[in-house]
Amino acid sequence: MTNHNLIKAIAILLIGLAAFDLMSVIVRTLGEVFPILQISVLRNFFGIIPALILLFIGPGVTALKKIKTAVHWRVIVIRSASVLVAQLAYYTALTELEFATAATLCFTSPFFVTLLSIPLLGHNVGYIRFAAVFVGFFGVAAILKPFNDNFTFWMFLPILAGFGYGLSSVLVKLIPNEVPSAAIQITQQIVTFLIGSCFLIIQGDFVPVISLSDIFYFVLMGFCGGVGVLCLIMSYRLVDPSSLSVFEYFGIPISFVMGWLFFDEAPISTLFPGVLLLVGAGLLIILRERKRSPMDQKNASKY
Repeated sequence: MTNHNLIKAIAILLIGLAAFDLMSVIVRTLGEVFPILQISVLRNFFGIIPALILLFIGPGVTALKKIKTAVHWRVIVIRSASVLVAQLAYYTALTELEFATAATLCFTSPFFVTLLSIPLLGHNVGYIRFAAVFVGFFGVAAILKPFNDNFTFWMFLPILAGFGYGLSSVLVKLIPNEVPSAAIQITQQIVTFLIGSCFLIIQGDFVPVISLSDIFYFVLMGFCGGVGVLCLIMSYRLVDPSSLSVFEYFGIPISFVMGWLFFDEAPISTLFPGVLLLVGAGLLIILRERKRSPMDQKNASKY
């Protein structure tokens, strides 16, 4: 790994994080008019386009044939359902909480990855990582301030989203390495869209998209989400994942800036000092993970 590749990977990762936050800004804006489930369904529909690009410039459509066993499909369906739940929880939180607060609490996913890897992957988690998880959730409690007058149960939604995204990250490791990332991504994107569409039809809560501006925002939302996924996959393919994952926490200041620019929010008193414990615990888990085998980065399907 060269310094040039690392700098390039960091730049691509930061672009991806900014794309995810821009997608979140659009979600919050659309959430004032459209139901959250409809937003999620259309996000996944338009997000298929960048996933198709990834498939065609990568292994090609023949890679889809490698997803052939019942176990593969079971994992993908469960993973798609967990992503859908995470999206609904996170998107709802964006409409109910300050932007940076919702985005920051979603960074609990590394802690759930650590905990879920024990029963699902049979990993042994040592005392240090258990302590990191404890400190991380203590940081979450410091942000929630459950006994404060400003506390609201909406603040649990991004934590639920962190659980969903964490479960998705762990489940993907049950699929063999010979199945390309692009094949997993496009399949999961389509299945998530289909599951969400079924619930949307059953629920019947659908607001017609009639204005060109709304159509533009929905397309841009899906495109930004898809670009974020592409950037994560591209960046993690350039370098050792353990050298790059620490930079994902730059997503917190990026979301803070986005919230300030678009919504005139600066929830400093809400986030501090809990965010320091949250980030510190996450970094400790990442540093301990570097001493293990590198993580398989086929799981870049956040948001």
